[in-house]
Amino acid sequence: MTDVRDLIDFDTPHNYAELLARAGSTRDAAHCTLCGLDSDPLPPTSLSLIKYRQTGSAKGSSRLYCDVHLAEWRDDARAARRPGRRGAEPPQHTICPTCFMQMPLTGGCQNCE
Repeated sequence: MTDVRDLIDFDTPHNYAELLARAGSTRDAAHCTLCGLDSDPLPPTSLSLIKYRQTGSAKGSSRLYCDVHLAEWRDDARAARRPGRRGAEPPQHTICPTCFMQMPLTGGCQNCE
């Protein structure tokens, strides 16, 4: 049995039923990751699988999305590739006008004080 994560690229939605067929396995139903276990299980044809990068795992991690949550992921993907994530801007370092050394983020020069 092949791990479906070996068959796909990162951060790209794939039809779960097609992946199961390519991996040579079958499954009657599964739950959307965001809907949770309290929701009704859905057939693999109505689920999409997305593989994410994960520190410490070369294969990454994967999540199943129903059509509703996949649409939300697509809307959010333009800004950040994952729901709820936004790119952080690097902090602005300033230079001390007296000694011309880089000041820490606290704002006080440790060399001049």
